[in-house]
Amino acid sequence: MIKAINKVVDWLENVAMTIAMLIATIVAIIQVIARYVFHNSLSWSEETILYTLIIMSFVAASMGVRHAAHISVEVLTAFSGPRLTRLLQLVAYILGLIFALTLLYYGWQVFVNTKKMRQLSPAMQIPVAYIYLSIPISAGFMFLRYLLMIQLWAERKQITDQPSELRAA
Repeated sequence: MIKAINKVVDWLENVAMTIAMLIATIVAIIQVIARYVFHNSLSWSEETILYTLIIMSFVAASMGVRHAAHISVEVLTAFSGPRLTRLLQLVAYILGLIFALTLLYYGWQVFVNTKKMRQLSPAMQIPVAYIYLSIPISAGFMFLRYLLMIQLWAERKQITDQPSELRAA
């Protein structure tokens, strides 16, 4: 079940990242052309690029769990035996789960409070709450990723930089 959900999350992350990169790149190119060719800047371009970069950062956090790319302290595992290393892996996954749940809870609170205030972005006049929604969504994805890592740990499967169970289909 978790592995099937993981494939859907893979697809969603890849699509979200591709669209966000495409938007940021196209808007940046249009802004450069508008500024240097037509001598007129777009009022909304910087804000659009900033918001897409924010969304990309949170999506990348979830992708980092999938690729085991987050920072870790390897000095403990370097000087410990295989049993202690395995235990330390589990502790790291549980701490990741707790972090994801905390980020999910507080990210949702930020979204709800911002939505209640009806705060709009300065240039584009869009609700800022929808930008903040990327926080709990990505935290939910991270939570699912850590659940999968714990499942693989329990099945005693070797977890490498990118296990086959975590690769996009």
